[in-house]
Amino acid sequence: MSTAHARHQETLMSNPWFAGLPPPVRDDVLASTQLRTLVQGQCVFRRGDPPDYLFALLEGCVRISGTSSDGREALLNFYEPGAWFGEVSVLDGGPRTHDAHAHTPVRLLQLATPDFERLLQAHPVLGRKLLQLECSRLRMMLEGFEAFSTHSLEQRLAMRLLDLSQAFGQQQGGGTAIDLHLSQEVLAQMVGSTRQRVNQLLRQWEQGGWVSHRYGRLVLLRPDLLRALQSGQAGG
Repeated sequence: MSTAHARHQETLMSNPWFAGLPPPVRDDVLASTQLRTLVQGQCVFRRGDPPDYLFALLEGCVRISGTSSDGREALLNFYEPGAWFGEVSVLDGGPRTHDAHAHTPVRLLQLATPDFERLLQAHPVLGRKLLQLECSRLRMMLEGFEAFSTHSLEQRLAMRLLDLSQAFGQQQGGGTAIDLHLSQEVLAQMVGSTRQRVNQLLRQWEQGGWVSHRYGRLVLLRPDLLRALQSGQAGG
């Protein structure tokens, strides 16, 4: 096994869903996939496309988004290395519900729908594990709805930054750098606010020594204070 393949296997095993599959099932799944490379901005799939593949992200970041009524992109989520995605349409046979683009250069595995159906027939445990994956995502979605309805903008932004730092964080000096380009417009879309209000909050947090934000690069300097703010134990 090459170093690159070993690194990719380690990335895939970082996902509890995939790591929880029996080794023979994991081997069969991987043997049925194809490697795909995308440049930054390239489309993985678009809303309305047929459900042709299930995907596993090996390197980079995939952006999931929709389109607002005035034609603007509405960013919903980022997927980090190790994530599997695109399963909803593959499972129910319906068209893609959102757009997926390479936010950075990306390498991923794609599993064709006919191969996926064959694997489900051959390995019933795969179906049970997929139900667990969907339940975990449903829990996250419901928690997100609750946060959007009951939390302040400050709490929602703190929660998003902490989530992104967990998925894409790298230690940098005395803080955790989020290894993504995050404009204020992108952050505003993620928390349902305006760029001006997000800019105001980031400036406030910079002045307090909580974060550093330069040219779209965010470093969390006091994640403990952000966690306290998220839980309602501190003021912004």
